[in-house]
Amino acid sequence: MTLKVLLCSGEGEDFYHLLDDLEGFEIERCQPSELAERAADIDIYYGHPTVEMLEIAPKLKWIQSPSAGVEFVARIPELVASDIILTNTRGAHGSSIGEHAIALLLAMTRHIPASLEQQNRKHWERGRLYRTAREVNGLTMGIIGFGAIGRGIAQRAKALEMNLLAVDAQAVNGDPWLDEVWPVSRLDDLLTQSDVVVVACPLTPETHHLIGAEQLALMKDDAYLIVVSRGGIVEEGALLETLRSGRLAGAGIDVVEQEPLPADDPFWDAPRMILTPHLAGASAPKERRVVEIFRENLIRYKNGDPLLNEVDKARGY
Repeated sequence: MTLKVLLCSGEGEDFYHLLDDLEGFEIERCQPSELAERAADIDIYYGHPTVEMLEIAPKLKWIQSPSAGVEFVARIPELVASDIILTNTRGAHGSSIGEHAIALLLAMTRHIPASLEQQNRKHWERGRLYRTAREVNGLTMGIIGFGAIGRGIAQRAKALEMNLLAVDAQAVNGDPWLDEVWPVSRLDDLLTQSDVVVVACPLTPETHHLIGAEQLALMKDDAYLIVVSRGGIVEEGALLETLRSGRLAGAGIDVVEQEPLPADDPFWDAPRMILTPHLAGASAPKERRVVEIFRENLIRYKNGDPLLNEVDKARGY
């Protein structure tokens, strides 16, 4: 039996050729605008689904998300209730997001934005920057969410001789990066003890606005906040007010609740903040890994073997 596969995502498209030699599949590509015409008889879908897509794809058996985050399931109760298998690309993004998180941290501790601003003005002034630059060696990083991305961040932080704390909604092993991963009930302990807090957990109904004014108030005045998983986990209005009040040494934000961020949003002008446009997961090796995970899952599906990275649709991860 030939299984019909529809690729409807730009994620990994430069490596779609890795699927060409697979037997037993009819693989086609389409643009999102073409989905209504192409989805009627598909068995497998690679992309982010919609309610409308489920309605026009009665034969659909399995969705491979091209991303690790699958927050879309919260908006599609029909998918949660269905027998459709959902898998993601967990494990593909750890290196790139880990590097980006560390880049944001080092940019803040070494005053890179302020130095670039001086460069643009052709102005040389060491004084304040020289006296306030910091080492990350010996600082404590607290990671919220210790899955593949959290581990990628931890690996790089450990290489910089940082101390590590982590919380996760699941009972996960911290080895080899730390002795114990705390339950989310100890989030307050992580916030009060950390010099750097990194948000690396998925966006779910439980994590929406997990970090608000109350949680930000627990952080050290000279701590850094880094957000690299999904927008909506940190309440942006509360973070803006915290930064405006002079608290926190800085914030490195790669994801926001509404993307793209509207031009008139006051978040653009938050002091001591570096904002990157959802770049943390970007790299050619990651794009290849995404397709390699899908390729392996296609082989497993054809052989009737368990798939990699099956998502608990009710939990959203």
